[in-house]
Amino acid sequence: MRVDIVIDNADYGKFSDLQLCYTDNGVNRKVPLSFLGYERVFDFTTDFTSVKFDFFFVSAIVYGVDNLLSRDIYSNDGWTRDIEVEFPVNNLAVWSGKEAKLKQILDFLTGDNWQISFREIEDVDLFQPRTNRRKIPRYERDSIKSVSLFSGGLDSLIGVIDELEKLSNDERILLVSHFDSKSPGPNGDQRTLLRHLMTQYPNKIYWVQSKLALSRKDADGNRVTIESNYRSRSLFFIGLGCYLSTINELIIPENGTISINYPLTPSRVSSLSTRTTHPYVLKNTQELLVDLRLSITINNPYTLKTKGEMFIECTNQTFIQGIFQNSVSCGKRGRKQNWEVKAGIQECGICMPCIYRRAALNKAGLDNENQYGNFITRANSRNYSKDLPALINYLRRDISLEKMKRDLLVNGNIEIDKLEEYAEMVLRSKEEVLQLFREKGNRFVKSELGLR
Repeated sequence: MRVDIVIDNADYGKFSDLQLCYTDNGVNRKVPLSFLGYERVFDFTTDFTSVKFDFFFVSAIVYGVDNLLSRDIYSNDGWTRDIEVEFPVNNLAVWSGKEAKLKQILDFLTGDNWQISFREIEDVDLFQPRTNRRKIPRYERDSIKSVSLFSGGLDSLIGVIDELEKLSNDERILLVSHFDSKSPGPNGDQRTLLRHLMTQYPNKIYWVQSKLALSRKDADGNRVTIESNYRSRSLFFIGLGCYLSTINELIIPENGTISINYPLTPSRVSSLSTRTTHPYVLKNTQELLVDLRLSITINNPYTLKTKGEMFIECTNQTFIQGIFQNSVSCGKRGRKQNWEVKAGIQECGICMPCIYRRAALNKAGLDNENQYGNFITRANSRNYSKDLPALINYLRRDISLEKMKRDLLVNGNIEIDKLEEYAEMVLRSKEEVLQLFREKGNRFVKSELGLR
């Protein structure tokens, strides 16, 4: 499927809408991809011409196109799509020859077959700032000594606390956030945690948030069936972070278990296993940045840590233990129809991010199952959730270190020199989950897992 990018002149106070144009059963359709509330980004940087802006712009288009094409409709085999895009950039000479590297990243990240080319961006007005604003934030850019992505999840909260604890009195951290305005939950998470952080660490934090959303209707008002998988979100997050970064390092806090995302069953290998911060994605994105002559290092300090290890090693335990409940790790928070508990709960309790979160908090002695919509440790049959049979089979398997190393190579091109460390980390994470069920599981669950 070819998707053409049309850039409109910006309206007053807004960033230009990007029209994603494609042909659907012989009908030409245009679907707007909108940057909302862009003024916050513009207040921090007015750059619309650099390679950093190009990377941000390309990553936003990737996010939009990925969401535009539903796999149910446009895939060849129920998953893989053929996607052709010509990306508009300012610095065409710099981007020329980088098609293969970007394709390598996107093919692995989304599980699709991308055909990529670049063109010179049109001479359009990308943003028209309002001239009547009364309060415009000011930034002491030289005081920024750390830049971190800040999602509203537990991992990013831990990462930010650890960075804040390193700063001296006159130093600041820049937190970079985004959310899809069609899925606004993370916005509330980010704002709630930010209030706690600014109270604990006054005058230490700058925060810039971006909103990006694909319209659910085309230009003619017809409904668009979008892809609900947000695999490319991480690339846009990195693109935004690189665009705003004033220093040479961008922190991406994510536990190694989620980054590797070891498949619970062999059938989930390859395209069915999410790879949003997989080391292969980060490695190749870093190489692309080098090829683009951008002096920014992507760093995930927790790539070899389980979620439990991240939590118990957080450098301000009193603070993290007091606010961790305001973070959200769930991958299914917007789908509450099958939750046993709905009111006042933000975590489903049955997706793998929730299970890893419970296991981590159990390791720290802080697990409370009543903070979740479903109680996986109380399951009374394998039909309790669609993932439970796979999880049980995974946890029952006796996986040796050598077997884990082979599996990781098959699932994602892990660097050989770090392969054993990654394998050991995944096995420690498996043990964290097993320990959760040993301590909290009911008779049925323990029996299924062969636990006493």
